[in-house]
Amino acid sequence: MENSSVKQYRTMLDRAVAPFFGAVGIRAVTSSQIEKWVDWMTHSRGYKPSTVRFRFNLLMSVFSWAMEQGLADINPCRPVALPVSRARTYRDQRAEVHIPSTETVLAVITAAPERYRGMLWLMAGCGLRLGEAMGLGRDRISFSHQLVTVDRQVACDRDTGSGRYGSMRLRHVKWREDGERGRRVPLPDVVALALRRHLRDYATWGEEELLFSNVTGRGLLYPYYWYGRIWRPALATVGIDYFKPHSLRHFYAASLLSQGVSITEVSAWLGHTSVSFTERYYSDLMPDAPDRARLAIDGALGASRQEAAATRMPGLGGAASA
Repeated sequence: MENSSVKQYRTMLDRAVAPFFGAVGIRAVTSSQIEKWVDWMTHSRGYKPSTVRFRFNLLMSVFSWAMEQGLADINPCRPVALPVSRARTYRDQRAEVHIPSTETVLAVITAAPERYRGMLWLMAGCGLRLGEAMGLGRDRISFSHQLVTVDRQVACDRDTGSGRYGSMRLRHVKWREDGERGRRVPLPDVVALALRRHLRDYATWGEEELLFSNVTGRGLLYPYYWYGRIWRPALATVGIDYFKPHSLRHFYAASLLSQGVSITEVSAWLGHTSVSFTERYYSDLMPDAPDRARLAIDGALGASRQEAAATRMPGLGGAASA
């Protein structure tokens, strides 16, 4: 399991499970207690339905594992129905997706320090996550083939030996194994120009020839520095309310889908685990999909031939009914 996932699950345990169940043994937990826990997360903690569902599903998995290991006799989560349906949760998640305008994206990129503008271009123009942009090396860029290979990221999840995770490291991207090729993303001309300019003006560093280092040029770029010294000041400079850098990735997906690019290809370039995950978030961003569907079927079934046949049918007009 990824160290970042372990960190996330431990945080969830400390904040959402232990405060409610305390020292109750796993065999003693009942479905009634699970229902009260869901109500507690919803009303006392004020968690969004998507957060409640995530924590509920994770605890259900824990009980399933406990049953397999003989540590529990039943899974008390199974009879429990969440107050908000899965479909409603997904609709709410889509509504929370923030997609900045093209003008906003360009303004923020221009306001960012020149040394780190390339990262913003990669997120908005290639759909990279923040950690993936931080972990991009020179050998992962092919200007001749107009492709970027994404197989590494910078993460704050190195095991420090204290039982906590927080030290920086460069590792393979999440949900992928070491040695996997990674995903290959098209490199648009506008992003290629920004990366060429960056390579001209700023040296790479380390054995991996990373493009974006910390301000000293001798270490990994820390997220807290990125948010505090690069991202927030850029938003403030152009007078834009705060939004997450991840929204640049949403901008990338929305731009492709609005131009009719296949959602299967978009999903692969984003590095999603499945197309259904991409559809869950971005299915509303394809306004011309019905038109494309109608044109496709008309072309396949031959609307013009159907109309010609209709004119020859008695009672439907045309020469046959004259």
